[in-house]
Amino acid sequence: MSFLQETPNAMRQALRQTLPAALMGVLALLFAQSPTALAESEAALVPYQLAYAATLNGMDIDAKRELRVNGNRYEIITSAKNLLGSITEEGTFSLDEQGVIVDHGYEYERNIIGMKKTEELSYDRTAGVANYEAKKKKRQVKLDGNYLNRLSYQVQLQRDLSNGQTTLQYQVIARGRLKDYNFEILGEETLDTPLGPFKTIKVKRVREDDDRQTIMWFAPELNYLLVQLWQKEEDGDDHKLVIKSGTINRQPIVNGGDHS
Repeated sequence: MSFLQETPNAMRQALRQTLPAALMGVLALLFAQSPTALAESEAALVPYQLAYAATLNGMDIDAKRELRVNGNRYEIITSAKNLLGSITEEGTFSLDEQGVIVDHGYEYERNIIGMKKTEELSYDRTAGVANYEAKKKKRQVKLDGNYLNRLSYQVQLQRDLSNGQTTLQYQVIARGRLKDYNFEILGEETLDTPLGPFKTIKVKRVREDDDRQTIMWFAPELNYLLVQLWQKEEDGDDHKLVIKSGTINRQPIVNGGDHS
């Protein structure tokens, strides 16, 4: 998921980007659409809190992801931490009358061994631009389409999976540049997790000119939550992240439960 970003020295290897967040954006990433609610209303989203466990390059990492609902506004918060530091992402969005995601802001903060980095993406809908800022770096993206950011595209990915869509392509503003994120459905698989076995949809991130491999497993019975993510790096190292606990719509996740 996207909050596993590249970081300096040893932590750079342990907390590099995995998915889309990630836990791409991470857990990304990413993930509270109820199949039952979708049949009634495309715009329905429910709050959740998720906890994931991962061991990356020999280091244990605790990761969390949360969707908060405040009226017609939604806030996504993802975080990852260990003894060396932490990474946090926050994004806010709403849904228009057609149920389309409208982003309002995105922030990223990394604090590793006292070294801090921040990024911010803000939106000026009147001017039709998105403004990116990180240290002395500033970029602007013209909003010619309904572009998503590194957290909100993860929400849309799971909405699309829950609707049975097979074309999973998104235009994402990442670090001030417009990028295409593409995914491919590999099939179904029953996956064992600390919460028990789940039937899942297996999805692969499609990359060009990049040897990294990223595969994600989403559980339809858990509102298409991400339950596991695996990534193989260009150097051959591989990492796995798996769900260990959580709540959906304030109800504890249990294997086979209905959380809509």
